[in-house]
Amino acid sequence: MDFEFSDAEQEFVAKVDAFIAANRDPEVMDVTRENMAQICDTPKRRAFMKKVGQAGWLGMSWPKEHGGSEIGGLYEYLLNERLAGVGAPQIGKGVGIVGKTLMRHGNEKLKREFLPKILNNDVEFAVGYSEPQAGSDAAAMALKATRDGDGWRLNGQKIFTTSAHFAEWYWV
Repeated sequence: MDFEFSDAEQEFVAKVDAFIAANRDPEVMDVTRENMAQICDTPKRRAFMKKVGQAGWLGMSWPKEHGGSEIGGLYEYLLNERLAGVGAPQIGKGVGIVGKTLMRHGNEKLKREFLPKILNNDVEFAVGYSEPQAGSDAAAMALKATRDGDGWRLNGQKIFTTSAHFAEWYWV
């Protein structure tokens, strides 16, 4: 079995490395950040990820009908590996859990509204999972949603929320 990256994969890594070199900024790339170096928590880090999106690297594995290029997930791994190596933000929950869930289970309105924003890094999501007796174990959560007019009322208790301090939307 050959464990080497293909020529195309190595070419992609070289493009990512050139992109990183061209966009090097100590406020964006900081390997000394102790916690959550991968997140887009400042305007400069969000702008950097917007450039990553403009390069076509957010949602690469998504279907073409949703703005992706249907390239293998290994490319997303390679991108994240190179970004992590310099302490830059990485593709994350918007492209992964939120986008992929919307593609599979979301209605057309949600897809039209959020999928392009995710690919352009125009939206940040907070993960609103953690509960006192459950942590992030979805099966143990006690949060209840009940219909309230045209919307939903969520009743439960959270202990912390990843990305709460800069996100526009909660993912629950």
